[in-house]
Amino acid sequence: MTVEELLEIEKQYKDSHRSVHLVPNQVGESIPDNMDEDIRFLNDGYIAKHYNPNGNTTSALKKQGLDDYEVLMLKCFLGGVSHAFKWDSYENRNSPIPEMCDGLDSVLDKTPIYDEGNDLYRFCTIDDRVDFQVGDIYHVPHYMTTTKDNWKYKTNVYVITPKKNGTNARSLYNMCNHGNENQVTFKRGTDFRIKKIKGGKRKIIYMEEI
Repeated sequence: MTVEELLEIEKQYKDSHRSVHLVPNQVGESIPDNMDEDIRFLNDGYIAKHYNPNGNTTSALKKQGLDDYEVLMLKCFLGGVSHAFKWDSYENRNSPIPEMCDGLDSVLDKTPIYDEGNDLYRFCTIDDRVDFQVGDIYHVPHYMTTTKDNWKYKTNVYVITPKKNGTNARSLYNMCNHGNENQVTFKRGTDFRIKKIKGGKRKIIYMEEI
């Protein structure tokens, strides 16, 4: 897929959803008729907003080997479209989700491997799984975003030990350090083993990449 094709898909989706059509859900509440569509994020127009072919960031990323489409996917992933890349399954998803994820895969393939040898941290959101037992294998179908910094947030947290050889962790911050987050992203489909769990209401879950 090209940048132009993706922008056209977004434009067409927005044009076809300019008027909000309400339909009843299972309990009789009125909701937008596209509420359950996987590609509803296109209505926000973030892809066009992230496209800046002549910007300094774009130029810097191209010097690191990314093409126009890969630059746009990285900007979307780091910006307001990050949720568009996170799915429990990628099978039978409407276009352009598969093509966008293929673009991000290509970005990660070109991103330096994380090789600093330290643990990584993920400060969990409401969508993150925390109901683990020690010894469980956690298969993550989507991309796992972490940081090399311990921000000490009062949330559930994953403490992740990457593999020393053949890790799927990519030092995205070396490509583009968005908000100085020192982001390290695991490629989709990575497996982890739960090593230890501490805490009660707030859990600290120690896991290792396998």
